[in-house]
Amino acid sequence: MIDPRTPIGRATLRYRGLPTRHLLSLLRLGVDNPDRPYYSRDELIAMLVDRDLNNQLRRAFAKLES
Repeated sequence: MIDPRTPIGRATLRYRGLPTRHLLSLLRLGVDNPDRPYYSRDELIAMLVDRDLNNQLRRAFAKLES
């Protein structure tokens, strides 16, 4: 179950409302590329959530260093 009170849950719910085409574009996987590997919607959303959390961590560490 997705918990909307957590950062992961909020990000997951935000991406759930997008069409698959948009998820592929956000990940730069090539919407019309027949050679790209198959990913389920859940896998695409998980990749986007991981990317967002990594970016948040990177920004937090950058703030600490400055």
